[in-house]
Amino acid sequence: MIDSGEPEPAIAGHFYRIPRLSARIVGIWPEMRRGSGPWYSHLLFVFAFLVVLVGAVGEVSYGCVHLDDLVVALEAFCPGTTKAVCVLKLWVFFRSSRQWAVLIQRLQSMLWATRREEGQRMLVALATTASRLSLLLLSSGTTTNTAFNLQPLIMGLYRWLFELPGQIELPFNIILPAFAVQPSLFPVTYVLLTASGACTVFAFSFVDGFFLCSCLYICGVFRLLQQDIRRIFADLHGDSVDVFTEAMNGEVRQKLAHIVERHNAIIDLCTDLTRQFTVIVLMHFLSAAFVLCSTILDIMLNTSSLSGLTYICYSIAALTQLFLYCFGGNHVSESSGAVADVLYDIEWYKCDARTRKMILMILRRSQRAKTIAVPFFTPSLAAFGSVGDCVRCVDYDNKCLCFPFSALIPPQILSTTGSYITLLKTFL
Repeated sequence: MIDSGEPEPAIAGHFYRIPRLSARIVGIWPEMRRGSGPWYSHLLFVFAFLVVLVGAVGEVSYGCVHLDDLVVALEAFCPGTTKAVCVLKLWVFFRSSRQWAVLIQRLQSMLWATRREEGQRMLVALATTASRLSLLLLSSGTTTNTAFNLQPLIMGLYRWLFELPGQIELPFNIILPAFAVQPSLFPVTYVLLTASGACTVFAFSFVDGFFLCSCLYICGVFRLLQQDIRRIFADLHGDSVDVFTEAMNGEVRQKLAHIVERHNAIIDLCTDLTRQFTVIVLMHFLSAAFVLCSTILDIMLNTSSLSGLTYICYSIAALTQLFLYCFGGNHVSESSGAVADVLYDIEWYKCDARTRKMILMILRRSQRAKTIAVPFFTPSLAAFGSVGDCVRCVDYDNKCLCFPFSALIPPQILSTTGSYITLLKTFL
């Protein structure tokens, strides 16, 4: 934390609240010096990483072995793919822990720089939105994991009550060594698989929530910049003059020079955040269509109401993840472009030529809105799409089931999901 001898601003109590909680649980909150965190955090990370890795490898392997039964294979591929992406996310954060910590510190210094009530109130509002959406992701993921783990127990209890044959199954379709499913070790294996699902939830809650919070905080510092630009001209009280005096122009240029430095620092921060998240966002978006396809097919093909409910929860969690990335990226893009609108609305026409050139320089750079873009993708609400633009129909059990999918920018995640469903249905 920044120690300036002053009371902490209001934003301090909201800074990465939910992602920090999730990160502490899996032992991976970024620190400036590796090993500076609590001693048990390393044990937590090793445990979380291993159980998620075992779950990813075992479930994907199970799906590959049972490709002759596509329904069973998809039930394994769906959570297995999510865990595989989470392994990647955990590794990226672990490998670059110091770089993440530096990024957090830079963003924190920008947020702590202003102590004005108006600015802090705006930052707290954005942080509250980020915390609520992060909590929504954590809640939907936890609900899905709980459904996966309770389903075998409920079905086992039902068979026991009605004296039906069968035994309690594991919560996930997974390949494990023979000794792990022996009766004496079965409860331990069940608990470890439950922990694998829980660690997966906390891992993507941390990483995806971290992305959302970072984007909304950057949006906040862009808005602080806009407030300061307006204040430069409001403080001059230039309403009574048609043209600013030399002294007034000098004062404007001096303050604009500081604005330029801050603007460049924010843009550099966006660039660094994009570079750090490139692999994570790319792999998440590439896997999103397959995960959504798997969950929707599982809902369509499962005869068990419990399984259907489980995969409905899974679909909600997967869509929430996508929405968080697009929502955060959209806020960064809009707030960076809004700086140009503010510059155009100020009384620039009262300035001399030298000051106007300086304003024009900032305006031209602001017109190129900063985006959190990765290869093939630019997370935004436009990319998330509006339901109803495209309808995909799937033939199932001699019935035509129509699903609304959005026509998105390439590679069109939701419409691609519809194409996957249509293709996979031909194998069933």
